[in-house]
Amino acid sequence: MKQKGADATGSSSIMNKDIKYVGNYRILDIIGKGGMAKVFTAIQVPLDRVVVVKEMSKSSGSEYRKRFKNEALITATLEHPNIVSVYDYFSIGQTSYIVMQYVDGLGLSELIESEAPLHPVVAAVICHEMCLAIEYAHKNNVIHRDIKPTNILITKDGKLKVTDFGVAKDETARDLTSVGTLIGTPCYMSPEQAMGKKLTPQTDIFSLGIVLYELVTGKKPFWGETAEEITSKIQRGKYRSPILLDPHHSMGLSRIVNRSMKKNLNRRYETVTQMIHDLERFAGWKNIARSHSIMAQLVSRVEFRKQTTTVIKKKKTTNKKTKKKQKKRRGKSSLFFLYFLLIFVVGTFVYVLFRMLFTK
Repeated sequence: MKQKGADATGSSSIMNKDIKYVGNYRILDIIGKGGMAKVFTAIQVPLDRVVVVKEMSKSSGSEYRKRFKNEALITATLEHPNIVSVYDYFSIGQTSYIVMQYVDGLGLSELIESEAPLHPVVAAVICHEMCLAIEYAHKNNVIHRDIKPTNILITKDGKLKVTDFGVAKDETARDLTSVGTLIGTPCYMSPEQAMGKKLTPQTDIFSLGIVLYELVTGKKPFWGETAEEITSKIQRGKYRSPILLDPHHSMGLSRIVNRSMKKNLNRRYETVTQMIHDLERFAGWKNIARSHSIMAQLVSRVEFRKQTTTVIKKKKTTNKKTKKKQKKRRGKSSLFFLYFLLIFVVGTFVYVLFRMLFTK
């Protein structure tokens, strides 16, 4: 089937009822939806490759439109094996699109939910890969400002990718947000971020520390019922030491976590490179060298567990259906028996009555 081009108004066209095209991209499926954007998998028709298309909502405000374009411009300048690549940015009518690399794997949040707390060495290896991406971004004057497990992807062959630079800031360009505006996700904010202060690369280091904490303990260091409660705890900078929640009680990894999460900027890692060196010393070069293999095994284990859970659920569903059928059969059998008993009793009564009336 051939693709139709955009119509006279510039809007994307729809082929038949089921196939939708946006520019040169044939939409396959929706994989995410938020208040301001939708995310689809698609085929880039000229190159016949699978990509991810992020669509900005038509109802989004001017500030979000600036951020959306900012994400495309910033990420397009970052070419690193641990950062999801941006292939294209375009607008059709009032709607804008970002086309990104498709990552076949799972989110770090899924891995944490399924596997955490992880062994300290495994947690360090994963964090090391994240740090490499953020180190590269910082060297290119980009602060991510929203590092969290849902923005970290791991491929089936064990390659880690950082994504979603939607609130990233280019230090050499004018900031799109004013001082006092909270940017980021509450549970993963730094103290200065929670207070709406001017941000530096050290805010990413604090967020990396929170993710490392969660990897090794399975818990978030700061939690509350509301965003205000969470940010209040972050501003105080008090949390349970990871060594108390880590099943292996690793003093070495606990020191790295605590230093990355210091409220005082003078005591926190000054650069991500410093954190990388400590992670390498802790995990050892052999484990760092086989990081892809370690993460591929984790992804495989999570995928296997998901498949097993699905099979068990299906079996349970089948059993429930079988039980319902058995109950129906028992009900029918019982009803038939009652009918038979009733006929027998009535017949016996009629027979006895007949004998009494017509026999001497």
